[in-house]
Amino acid sequence: MKFALPAFLTTLIAGGAEAQPAQAQPRSVAPPAMQRNAPDLAGYTDRVLFGDVWRRPELAPRDRSLVTVAVLIATGRTGQLEGHLGRALDNRVTPAEISGLVTHLAFYAGWPSAVSALDVIDRVFRARGIEPVAASAAPLLPVPASDAARAATVARTVGATAPKLAELTNDVLFADLWRRPDLAPRDRSLATIAALAAGGDADQLAFHLQRGIENGLTRAQIFEALTHLAFYAGWPKAMAAVTVATKTFAPAEAAVPPLTIVKPGTDPAAGPADRFTAAVEVTAPFKASGDARLSGATVTFQPGARSNWHSHPLGQLLIVTEGEGFVQVEGEAARRIGAGDTVWTAPGVKHWHGATPTSAMRHVAVAEAKDGTSVAWAEPVTDAQYRAAK
Repeated sequence: MKFALPAFLTTLIAGGAEAQPAQAQPRSVAPPAMQRNAPDLAGYTDRVLFGDVWRRPELAPRDRSLVTVAVLIATGRTGQLEGHLGRALDNRVTPAEISGLVTHLAFYAGWPSAVSALDVIDRVFRARGIEPVAASAAPLLPVPASDAARAATVARTVGATAPKLAELTNDVLFADLWRRPDLAPRDRSLATIAALAAGGDADQLAFHLQRGIENGLTRAQIFEALTHLAFYAGWPKAMAAVTVATKTFAPAEAAVPPLTIVKPGTDPAAGPADRFTAAVEVTAPFKASGDARLSGATVTFQPGARSNWHSHPLGQLLIVTEGEGFVQVEGEAARRIGAGDTVWTAPGVKHWHGATPTSAMRHVAVAEAKDGTSVAWAEPVTDAQYRAAK
C-alpha cells in the first residue's frame, strides 16, 4: 500500500482539520484505498495513530520518525517508506542521518533490507532536490568506556566457535560503524532497539536497551518508542519488547542505592597517554544513577603534567582541591588556578588544564553526557604552549 505523498504530507503538516469550517468533516490522512475499503482502519489511522500517538510529547516527532523509518527498513515494508521518509525530513532528520541509518540497519536487519530501501530513498531525495550524500570525512567518535567489557564478552562467548564473526563484531561493527559521526550514538541506539524489537530479536535486545541508556536515551523514551512501534511492527512485537525492557531495567532500578559515597583514592588508574602528558592519576570515578547523565572523577597532575586539548558537549565543572595549575581556553592566555577555585568551561569550548611546572594539582572533574559522550579529545598541548603559560 502506498500513500499519495503530497496529500499525505499536506494534511499532516498543515493541520487540515483545523483549517476546515466548524461544521465540515475533517480531511482524512488515510490513503484513499483505505478510506474506500477499510473505513474502520481509516478511522483508527486518523483518530488514534496520527490524532493521538504521533502527537504525544513523550517522544519528539524526530525520534518517532527515526523509529518508524527504522522499522519499515528493517522489515522490508518499502511501500510505506516513501511517505515516512518525507515526514522524517520534515521532522528534521537530515539526509546524511538517513544515509547513516540505512547503513547502520544493513548490519542489524541484513543487506537486502537496506538495499531494498535505497531505491525509495533515492526517489524521495531526487524529488526534493537533495544532492547525493557524500561519504563522511569526520574522525570517528571516541570509544565508549564500557566497550572493553563488551569486546571481552564477544571474544569469550563467540570467539571460540565463530572467530571471524567475533572479529567482525569487535573490529567493524563496534569499533567502526558505531563510532561513525553521521548518526549520533543515541540515534543509533534508538534505531537498533526499534529494528530488533520489530524483528523479535529478544536475545540481542537486552544489551542494546542498556547501551541505549548509556548513549543518552531515558527509560521513558524507550518505552514510548516501543509503544509507537506497536503500530508499525504489530502489537505482539511491541508487547514482547516491553517484557524484555521491563526485565532488563527492573534489576538495575532495584539495585540503585539512595545514596552513594565514593572514598578518596578508590579505583586508581593512570591517565591514558593518548589524553594526557606526563604523570596523571585518575581516582574515585563516579557516575550518577537513574536518568541523570553526570559523571566524573578526581584527577591528580604531577608537576608538568597536563591534559590534551579537549571540549565537553555540555560543559565541565572543575573543583580544585590541592596545589596549583593552569587552565587555558583556545585563543586566550592561560590562567592560574589553585586550591578552592571552581572552574566552569562552557559547552563546546576547546581547552586544557594541568599542573604548573613546580606544583602538583588535584581537582574533581564533573561533566554531563550528551548522546552518550561527555568529552571530545583533541591533540596534545605542545611543550611550547605549556611553557607559554604563566
